[in-house]
Amino acid sequence: MRLKVRKCASYVTLLLCYIFVSYIFLVSDYIVRNQITEEVWSSRREAITEVCKSKPLLLPEPKQLNEDASEQIKTHFTNIYNKQILFNMVRIKDLNLNWCLVPKVASTSISVLLLPYLPHKKDTTGWPHIQKEVWQRAGHLQHSDYLARNNSPTFLVTRHPFARVASAFRNKLEDRTKSHDGEYFYKTYSKQIIKYSRGGWSLNEPEPTFPEFIHFLINTDINQYDEHWQPVALRCRMCQLEYSHILHYENLATEWPQFLNNIGITEPLELPWENRGNSNDLKDYYDIISEDEKQRLFEKFEADFKMFSYTIQDSF
Repeated sequence: MRLKVRKCASYVTLLLCYIFVSYIFLVSDYIVRNQITEEVWSSRREAITEVCKSKPLLLPEPKQLNEDASEQIKTHFTNIYNKQILFNMVRIKDLNLNWCLVPKVASTSISVLLLPYLPHKKDTTGWPHIQKEVWQRAGHLQHSDYLARNNSPTFLVTRHPFARVASAFRNKLEDRTKSHDGEYFYKTYSKQIIKYSRGGWSLNEPEPTFPEFIHFLINTDINQYDEHWQPVALRCRMCQLEYSHILHYENLATEWPQFLNNIGITEPLELPWENRGNSNDLKDYYDIISEDEKQRLFEKFEADFKMFSYTIQDSF
């Protein structure tokens, strides 16, 4: 009996050792396969450059900047243009870091992480959400500061365009009672979508459906999009600014620490994942969207798809 017990214990020990060794190999293989080398960072930058060569129309220079304009007019409109370019860029001075804040792409998590490194303000009222507090405390990056610190690491986090559109719809438009600014979005964008799709609108109208939202997007100029579904290529002025690091939301858990290590930040900046929800069902929204409308939506976000190496067939 004792011999059988000993043999059993040996088998259990061997099994546990096998499981442990297998786990180590699996983890090691995962880390190697997901390791971002300098070559990967570089290839992501090159993809943006290639798209910008064929799509220079993203935020073209003002028409007033022509050879016949006076120096005063050129200076005026150049200043406006430079302000537009950097309007969505957050400067984190204490970390020597620039970040293009993109809603619906871990912006809440990153904001929570960076707030301790932003200037403090005496007035802490009037901040309905954390991104608003970021802008109030950091301010918008000035062009002179950007030029003076052109070697500062500059990053953004991107996401599959279709996933971001569905996430924005679910959070801002699908049910006005589920968001702190639901009534605002209902009376602005939902109103526009409903009037466009149904020919009229009243306060008793049900929220727009996802097909109505998509139909509205594909028939609206991207320059009129809200920041929650505006293409990242346009929002972050990808053809006007240089980014040292492009991170993907889908792999952010592994890419974020590698990014920090690559730029030499040793601060304990572990993402809190405040807004990380279950996005497995986002693809289901597109089950009732026709292939033609998917293609037309792709064309609206074509720069994002190509710059950040996404496809319509991707799982998200």
